[in-house]
Amino acid sequence: MATLPSPPDDLTPEQLFLGHLDLIKAVIAHTCRRTRFRPEYTAEFESYVMEKLIEGNYARLQKFKGECKIATFLTVTIKHLLFDFRDHLWGKWRNSAEALRLGGVAPQLETLLVRDEMTFSEAVHILRDKGVDLPESELWNLRTSLPPRIQRRFVGEEVLQAEASRDLRPDEQLAVQERAVKSRIIYAALYECLAELPEDDRLLLRLWLQMKIADIARVLGVEQKPLYRRLDRIKLRLRECLERRRVRREDIDDIFGS
Repeated sequence: MATLPSPPDDLTPEQLFLGHLDLIKAVIAHTCRRTRFRPEYTAEFESYVMEKLIEGNYARLQKFKGECKIATFLTVTIKHLLFDFRDHLWGKWRNSAEALRLGGVAPQLETLLVRDEMTFSEAVHILRDKGVDLPESELWNLRTSLPPRIQRRFVGEEVLQAEASRDLRPDEQLAVQERAVKSRIIYAALYECLAELPEDDRLLLRLWLQMKIADIARVLGVEQKPLYRRLDRIKLRLRECLERRRVRREDIDDIFGS
């Protein structure tokens, strides 16, 4: 995986994010491959990471002080986000009492088989990479000693419609899930489109989200009327960029409001 030198100290967290989008995506892809993440969750995880990195005015990126390479920092940060994403999807993972009682490699084996949904052969391969040298026959005996467990998973609409709901109806559950996925995809696309804008246009957008045009003009020391035209051009450029990424206007309105 490609690495980049540590950025200058005077880079803002936003510049750090926008300037390393390719590296962020590479780290996400590398993380998903190493953990054998299911393909159907990969795109959603990428959007989740983008959302979390920009959350709280880039709070996570503000922790980067240049004490290590940016690639190392992002790898550790995104690995932690992977754990949070799993908890978000399936609930916090805990080993069974029997796996803990068996001890040794049993909890690791159970985690790989149940939480990570690996086959026995894949789990053995991972354990070998971690230095576990138990014979495969002993690992198989451990596997048969572990209790059967069913992890919570998102399923298709046809399954949800057949389930009795304790809270939301199945179609409502599906709508909530789809909206969450849609939101993350739109946010990820928006971040990429923002990265294509000049820095002064991004600054103007940030001010526009928090201040009135008259106040912005006073702060920047410019005339008020031209700002309206400039903002219209910026928003048009963003809309065209989003449309190229097949983000529909009605989806944007659904997430952000018209």
